[in-house]
Amino acid sequence: MTTQVQQSPHLATARRLLDEVAAAGRRDDPQVKATAAAAHALLVLAEQVAGVRLVMAAHAADGHAAAASS
Repeated sequence: MTTQVQQSPHLATARRLLDEVAAAGRRDDPQVKATAAAAHALLVLAEQVAGVRLVMAAHAADGHAAAASS
């Protein structure tokens, strides 16, 4: 079974907003840097969790298909 990769619209929006914040001038402010770094880390984690969920769903679907054909 092949898995079609489709990025969540929420994650895409979050990444776009983070890019806008990073490009918004106040790069020298340590609080802005720390907040952007924390947001980026959370976004990466959310994308990884979404990827794992897709893999788990694909494995579950493969298991059900194999059980049904037996």
